[in-house]
Amino acid sequence: MEMAQPRRMAVDGARQRELLIDAAEALLAEEGNAAISARRVTSKAGLKSQLLYYYFETMDELILAVVRRIADRRLRRFEEALSAPDPLQAIWALSSDPAVTTLSSELIAIAGRRAAIRDEILRAAGEFRALQTEAVTRLLADKGVDLAAYPPAGLVLIASAVARTISSEAAFGLTDGHKDALLIIERAVARYGAGTDPGHVSAD
Repeated sequence: MEMAQPRRMAVDGARQRELLIDAAEALLAEEGNAAISARRVTSKAGLKSQLLYYYFETMDELILAVVRRIADRRLRRFEEALSAPDPLQAIWALSSDPAVTTLSSELIAIAGRRAAIRDEILRAAGEFRALQTEAVTRLLADKGVDLAAYPPAGLVLIASAVARTISSEAAFGLTDGHKDALLIIERAVARYGAGTDPGHVSAD
């Protein structure tokens, strides 16, 4: 029984740390990075304020934990997309997921405002962009697409930028051109998706 107490405390401590990361990520998604403060995070986590600095020396350390969690989850979802029956469609679905685009926009904002964690955000973003480009290169090459005419790195960037723009503009009620932009990308994805004959895709 005496041996169980330290283990119980360790489990409780790990759970409290996760609650703080959960709360910070939720605030990031719901209100943006400007809303992340020690008071707001601990209040949302339902914990005492002093516990935040017990588990994290600074707010930047907490935000780094959030950044790493998001990057790890994004990588897992990307690996799942690559295993889908239609990987190109699954990659686009992941890239255009509003929850993903919102967090992506907030991470970009953090990179511009918090120099202490900028390198980690840029490293994770760069690695993920490279993985996307590698996958799209392979998938389009398999379909016989002229990669010189349609460079995969550019296509990945355009798709990501469109998804982020639609997400950020829609939050303010601006939707002009959104349907048309999505139509262009979704037609391209359908045209070169798994099992689709590129010469027989309807323009309707």
